[in-house]
Amino acid sequence: MALKIGFIPIEGGHYYPQALEEVTRAEELGFDSVWMEEHHSVTNHYWPSPLPVLAGFATRTSQMVLGTDIIVAAFHHPVRLAEDVAMLDVISNGRLVLGIAIGYKPDEFALYGVELEKRGARFEEQLAIMRGLWTEERVQFKGAYYTLEGRLEPKPVQQPHPPVWIGGWGDITLRRAATLADNWIPGPTADLKRLLDGKRQFLERRRAAGRPDPTEWPLTRDVIIADTDRRARELAEEHIMVAYRREYAGGWRHPFIDGSIATDLDRLMEDRFIIGGPEQCVARIRRFVEQYGMTHLICRTFFPGMPHAHIMRELDLIAREIMPAFR
Repeated sequence: MALKIGFIPIEGGHYYPQALEEVTRAEELGFDSVWMEEHHSVTNHYWPSPLPVLAGFATRTSQMVLGTDIIVAAFHHPVRLAEDVAMLDVISNGRLVLGIAIGYKPDEFALYGVELEKRGARFEEQLAIMRGLWTEERVQFKGAYYTLEGRLEPKPVQQPHPPVWIGGWGDITLRRAATLADNWIPGPTADLKRLLDGKRQFLERRRAAGRPDPTEWPLTRDVIIADTDRRARELAEEHIMVAYRREYAGGWRHPFIDGSIATDLDRLMEDRFIIGGPEQCVARIRRFVEQYGMTHLICRTFFPGMPHAHIMRELDLIAREIMPAFR
């Protein structure tokens, strides 16, 4: 099976024109997908609104899958989100994948005035409401968090609805991904060992629920491909490490990236990042394909300060040097 390759373009700040240039170029080069993240209040990195950005991309592409990687459910009313997803599926003629998760950053919950504690239970209601609106003529719902009735118009193009991929970690999240979603989409911070452990748990729960195995195994990875290993490493030191040191070695603790590892590029690169010249990157990608069973690589290409010109170059390198090795 040919490896699908997608990417997360430049994001944040006022970089939309550059993002659009990258996306239209990626479609010409044969990329399979483009993805948008959701984070809030971050200067020159991340956008708060993946769906409007993807709608912009939808109008300038015709082939690529458009995905959220991921949307934070807690900051969206389920009816509004179901409508926006259906609308974007219509705009793109059925090219949308909804990656969604419960979120984890306290400052973002404070911004929305949403409590962090009950986000998981609320998430389960949100998923039930959205699925009902997409697939049923009329919905009546009475839960602990939402009570509503009515119908959704227009329905999405994809039947029964756009694929829902749940992101995140932990036992409960993996159970939700296995039983309430079409797939699991793990984030870029986990190494191969943790990925394999998560996949095993996800599959066990899915089979226990009598549901078929997914046909796709997506993985998001932090990717820097340059003409040489050395140049890629320089870019990683300059751009990835700045982000990791600031976000993970500072006050806030990421569950997988402790302070000691957040400043050590070699330890971070091991079984986690895909960084190097084309040959080194092919070998790293092949490891994820062979050991994890990855069928869809989502390359996160933008890190704070990463030049648009480099990402454009990288897209060409991926199309010329990486894609042929896996097709």
